[in-house]
Amino acid sequence: MNINMKNLFILIFAIIPLLSISQAIKNSNIEINTGTGFGIYSVKDNDPINDTSKNNTAAAALLQLSFKYYVINNLGLGIDVERNGFAHDSSDKAHSLNLGLIAQYLILNKEKNVIYFDLLFGYSNFKYINNADKNWVTSSGVDIQPGVGFKHFFGKKIGYFLQSNYSLYKYGKIVDSKNNTLKTSDSKDYKISISGLNVKVGLIIKF
Repeated sequence: MNINMKNLFILIFAIIPLLSISQAIKNSNIEINTGTGFGIYSVKDNDPINDTSKNNTAAAALLQLSFKYYVINNLGLGIDVERNGFAHDSSDKAHSLNLGLIAQYLILNKEKNVIYFDLLFGYSNFKYINNADKNWVTSSGVDIQPGVGFKHFFGKKIGYFLQSNYSLYKYGKIVDSKNNTLKTSDSKDYKISISGLNVKVGLIIKF
């Protein structure tokens, strides 16, 4: 009995180092992600004159930069910066700049591969410009993005990620270049919300 217990303890202490080595991301790791992608969104407003059964669709190209610190092996906290450049014609253009706090939970953290959930909550600034008359409108609001993703490390410090998020951007009052607040047909502050899915791919550097 004593021999069996001794062998068990030897086996446990032999496995523990292997388990720590097998994790792709560990406590106190710092991660920098940079990526690009695209999003397809539905655009809604609060003007009763518009047909709410018909949603306008917007497409956007994305650029992303994020920093995360892993407080435990499976949980990282950090900051995410994102730019959405919305598709436009020759006379108009629109973009948003977004800054958020992000929490990322690793549901699989083995050797070179990681599967994760994350949640972003932050601030978004939206700007639309008509190049014909140089008139622009701007607004700010909240940005909420739950997502799921996959990481693969092909080196000790370098890898790539593939991620998809459901994104919701809600903007408050909209102000034009003459400092006028845009109004709906019933004289309320005009508001818009943008929601949909995006897909991003990019590089990871881990310290």
